[in-house]
Amino acid sequence: MIRLAEKSKTQSFTKAFPPDERVPEPSIAWDETKWDLTHKPRQLKSGAFSWVLPEKRDQYKLLTVSRPALNDLGLPDSEEHDNEFFRIVSGQAYNDNPTAQEREYPTPYSQCYAGWQFGSFAGQLGDGRVVNLFEIDNHDNTSKYEIQLKGSGKTPFSRFADGKAVVRSSVREYVISESLHALGIPTTRALAIVTLPHTWAQRYAAENCAITTRFAPSWIRIGTFDLYRWRGDRKGMRTLSDFVISDVFGGKEAVLNNFNNQEPEFAKIVKEEWDEEKFGEFSIYDLMYLEIVVRNAKTVSQWQAYGFLNGVLNTDNTSVLGLSIDFGPFAIMDKFDPDFTSNSEDHTLRYSHRNTPGAVFWSLTRLGEDMAELIGAGPTILSDPHFTEEGIKKEWENQIVTRATAVIELAAILFEHIVTKEYGQLLMKRLGLSSYEEADEQLLLDPLRDMLQKTKLDYNNFFVQLQEAYLKEIDNEGIRSLAESITKSNEDNIVEELEKWLQIYVERLNKHGYEDVDLERRNISSKVNPLFLPRNWIFDEVIQKLADDPSDNRYLKKLEKMAFNPFDPLRWGHDLKDTEAKWLSTSDQVSMLQCSCSS
Repeated sequence: MIRLAEKSKTQSFTKAFPPDERVPEPSIAWDETKWDLTHKPRQLKSGAFSWVLPEKRDQYKLLTVSRPALNDLGLPDSEEHDNEFFRIVSGQAYNDNPTAQEREYPTPYSQCYAGWQFGSFAGQLGDGRVVNLFEIDNHDNTSKYEIQLKGSGKTPFSRFADGKAVVRSSVREYVISESLHALGIPTTRALAIVTLPHTWAQRYAAENCAITTRFAPSWIRIGTFDLYRWRGDRKGMRTLSDFVISDVFGGKEAVLNNFNNQEPEFAKIVKEEWDEEKFGEFSIYDLMYLEIVVRNAKTVSQWQAYGFLNGVLNTDNTSVLGLSIDFGPFAIMDKFDPDFTSNSEDHTLRYSHRNTPGAVFWSLTRLGEDMAELIGAGPTILSDPHFTEEGIKKEWENQIVTRATAVIELAAILFEHIVTKEYGQLLMKRLGLSSYEEADEQLLLDPLRDMLQKTKLDYNNFFVQLQEAYLKEIDNEGIRSLAESITKSNEDNIVEELEKWLQIYVERLNKHGYEDVDLERRNISSKVNPLFLPRNWIFDEVIQKLADDPSDNRYLKKLEKMAFNPFDPLRWGHDLKDTEAKWLSTSDQVSMLQCSCSS
């Protein structure tokens, strides 16, 4: 294990793209007399990023560090007590204004991007309260991760905001990032939280601030592509696409292999839907676009299966890697309700559970439009020097539009196929069934969703209760007793809804042909059914404990143990057992809580 301070540090993004023309050299960011230039919000005329340092704060206090994150980055557990680690994750390492020769680490920067928000184009956005520090290798040197600080102060992209993040939102993002990772859902990660005891921000009230250290293989999002389309920068769009292929996806061969190694039904759809005689073979940009679609489809299917809602799925927080990213008004759905939205400001239900897949593909369609020239050109036009240097010939226009439309339409079919199948497969595993057939949607899963919506059972706890039930040689009387036990209801219609579905479920289990139905289905379901998930009411309780006594992080650490080890209660510790029992319980009074975008 190598300390963070001693790890080799690089910056691929700043080598591949030009900087803000007003801050062309890193040295300008270190000049305190140029603070207005480097931090004052403005529109960038050109460039992909701007050099900028974290703002100085009066006091810093390390609140918590994620042990799983430390391990995955190849950092020792002792980092939690290492002063230089603390200086880096707090931003203090960049506040000493050293000379160029004395600087220990690369100069931080903030990325510029644009985006569509709630269906309308918002123009330039960017890292409004984030600075990217550097990349480091992970524990086995197989991947690089880019480390960044969120809540570290103003940047040129802060617009009308203050560049701060409050403790409330920082705790929520830190915990949900690591919780989703523990579930196996692709996500950005969180390494540490540093509180700023003397720094406050006005939200609904004055709230204490914090800095969260986040990391991901790449922070490029669809909004990055939106920026170059908005600028009309053809060369920039191609440079960005080439960078995603080479640095984010591992090169052309890796992209091609990923495409060729998809499951057989994927290949069958491509063969049936793609007119190769008319449009030619796929170009590397087609394959890159389709890979982004596939990655996001797989992530969405997992969100849906666990009832996770991001709350704001704009193009500026849709990752090209398909990562869950930029957590604001998110929630774990307590009860199955297709129309539930975790965002209290989402009055049209644009980002509800039902509409999540459509919202993500809407953003992916915007990406296809951003890349229309590249995916529309095809291999022949792409290789023409005129296309690269001069642009599109008049006689190419219809061909490019038609072909780009065909690629996006193929992407839509593949996206729907992947979401439907992988969502169904994961639900079947949660039910203890290893196989998924198309007929299961209508015969088992649609009735399951209908039953859960009518009975208003706790969504995730239902799967755990079913997992622990004894079904071997169960008869109708046993099914009735099980339904009463799970619902804990005196209302016959509620019990009967579950009883009716359990009969369907038992029939499907019998069809599967398990020798030991209880043992074999638990072996499957226990790997995908978390015993604990962090709900909004639990976040509220932990955040209030910190507000009451900022020096007491026991409840946060307890939440970490449970959320970071959702399948293994033996790792939850022996402390705060009454709190643990409370967090495992359910209550209608605190379920289905929403949040606003305020953070």
